[in-house]
Amino acid sequence: MRKLMLFSVLAGGVLLGLMQPSIAQKKDEDGDAAKKREDVFGKSFEDQVEEAVDKGCDALKKTQGVDKKEDPAIFGQMKEAPLYGAGEPHQYRIARTAFPIQALCKSGCFHDDPEIEKAMNYLRKNYKDAGAIQSLQGNVPSTTYEDVCVINAVEAYYISAWEAKERKLDNPKNRFQKDAEGNKVPIKRWGTEEKGAKKAKEKKKERNFKLSKEDQKLAELAVKALEARARKAYGAKGWRYQPTGRGESQPEVDTSATQYALLGLKCASRLGLRYDKSLLMDAYHLFRTWQDQDGPVVKRVAKDAEGKPVEDEGKKEKDKGDRGTSSRKWEPGAKDRARGWSYTRKDQHDPADLITYGSMTAAAVCGTIILRDELETDPAMQKRWKPVEDECQQMLNDGLAWLVANWTMLENPKRGMHRYYYYLYTIERLGMLGGLDWIGTHDWYVEGAKVLLEQQKPEGIWDPGFEIPPSDVYNTCYALLFLKRAEEGIDRPKPVFTGGEYDDE
Repeated sequence: MRKLMLFSVLAGGVLLGLMQPSIAQKKDEDGDAAKKREDVFGKSFEDQVEEAVDKGCDALKKTQGVDKKEDPAIFGQMKEAPLYGAGEPHQYRIARTAFPIQALCKSGCFHDDPEIEKAMNYLRKNYKDAGAIQSLQGNVPSTTYEDVCVINAVEAYYISAWEAKERKLDNPKNRFQKDAEGNKVPIKRWGTEEKGAKKAKEKKKERNFKLSKEDQKLAELAVKALEARARKAYGAKGWRYQPTGRGESQPEVDTSATQYALLGLKCASRLGLRYDKSLLMDAYHLFRTWQDQDGPVVKRVAKDAEGKPVEDEGKKEKDKGDRGTSSRKWEPGAKDRARGWSYTRKDQHDPADLITYGSMTAAAVCGTIILRDELETDPAMQKRWKPVEDECQQMLNDGLAWLVANWTMLENPKRGMHRYYYYLYTIERLGMLGGLDWIGTHDWYVEGAKVLLEQQKPEGIWDPGFEIPPSDVYNTCYALLFLKRAEEGIDRPKPVFTGGEYDDE
């Protein structure tokens, strides 16, 4: 019998980008979390990360327009393209434009950088109903992933504009600071200037911005496309690439596309866009049905924000009362089961699609956190949501327990290097949207950042392969978003319990 100590510490607040310290660091800058970062990276941890992000942004910009057969606004070159059903291989032109916008703007690049403006103008011109929803010949087509990329790109673009204005950097002439010798040094990204970085450490600001009519319509079309792509399958409802009947290969729906659609709908909420929230309940039923039916027992143990055991935590929390719902009580000794998710459960196009593995488990946990937080704050959905609320929380506990039991940041658990950087990105989304500094006894950010700092190529790109083409573009976007911890946190981060001790008999 082998006993592994496995637990997660929940962070009481959401992290807000690279410059926001963890809760443990806020309490004590010389504490364990800060020391761990120094041990791994040295005193210049933040400098190393920012240098890597600088190089990564510059390298990503250089991939724009390299494919001379494509519009010069599109990033990367497609040496080969996925073929879904009959017809021309899909070129992902929308994704190859929108995803870099999101990564660059969330990394602090200014919205009016020429590469970003060129890409936004491409979306404004080419992302249309005729291509995105109707798939009419002669128009630029889209998929579920690309619809979400469009919404995220619009949000990131306006966040960048807002942050620049807030820091009085909206005028390019003001984008410089003086070094120790008094020389002018260009400010390439907002948030890296000294004053801005210090402000970012202090508090999150409420961003108030209004989309232009043109960009409002762009985001609304993306939401409409996501609603149109939701499809019934296997007694539930979720997402694949295209609407039903578009000649796409099996399976009918998949875990990855479904959680990606949920990310887009969450972004739509932040932008004040409405959508059919009954889709969230449909996705919930899909995740519930597809989660492993059983798994190793994991005993829950309470620990504090730094990962240290707290023997009397149960008594303390009992005295304090409930943390909002019965599913969110500290319950030392309660048992979870390590239950994860696969890409699909039926009609796979690859035998490995049926295997429970890391990126799909993290994706499903992330998607479940999103739908939980969207549903529980909507009075109109309470009648449907309340009966399953506790069950949903247990699904999250069990899913996170699977990640802890199979933890590694050196590969995609149970799938090796398959879409490895996508796995890192799912962990970043999960950590940020779930309000988690720790997963098990692991500081997921430190472990992932260490890998990315080591694997960045001299020219600034990240590309270990193992990704759909153009892998250099997608992997670099994943790396930048991870390093900047760029996913917006949920409005009210909730406890998500994971781990403890489990017996592997």
